[in-house]
Amino acid sequence: MKYWTAAAAALALAACSQPAEQPTPPPADVTIDAPSGEYAIDPHHTTVNVRALHFGLSHYQLRFNRVSGTLNFNAEEPAQSTVAITIDTTSLDTPYSGDRDFDEELQNSEWLDSAGFATATFTSTSVEQTGPNTGRVTGDLTIRGVTQPATFDVTYNSSWAQHPMGFPTAGIGFSATGTISRSAYGLNVLQPRAGDPNSGVSDQVELVIEAEFNRPNPQGELPAPSQPAEPVN
Repeated sequence: MKYWTAAAAALALAACSQPAEQPTPPPADVTIDAPSGEYAIDPHHTTVNVRALHFGLSHYQLRFNRVSGTLNFNAEEPAQSTVAITIDTTSLDTPYSGDRDFDEELQNSEWLDSAGFATATFTSTSVEQTGPNTGRVTGDLTIRGVTQPATFDVTYNSSWAQHPMGFPTAGIGFSATGTISRSAYGLNVLQPRAGDPNSGVSDQVELVIEAEFNRPNPQGELPAPSQPAEPVN
């Protein structure tokens, strides 16, 4: 009995000697400065990267350089927003520097079949807000003429009602990631053998998207031209 009493006392003293665990502060409010309305993708500041495990050695990356689309943004109820994206599959860009045109090879009929399907599209069907600045966007992804459901985890980065440099545009930006099965779209070349994931290019492909959208802001004004300084008498 004395042993258990002493042990309990020791535990109590140890607990008292430790600083009390601080409660986790509530998440900070997220500010949305961009007004509701239809936004267009800024093609110069939007990237769509694709990652696949290459024979178990590395996650090989490629990108598409021409992306367009619209965002119908609801600032009051972000989950009511919709997005539609179009990717030009002929804009495929790889880091391959060998003796053949690997970009064109991946556009042939065994892969993307860009001659028959020059675009891939995504159209949202639902948006779920999962946190103060995060959400989950589900929609229809069409590649090679095959449409399958796809889901992306999205992070809202920031927005502004008027461009920081004074241009009369509103802007909003997001980061998104999603994973698809390429075989679901008929992309079966170099699939790994059963039980040996390092024997080919992974069926699971990750899409990594950085997107900026903007729209004219009728309330915005271009910065006034600078005036020459008044002569000092």
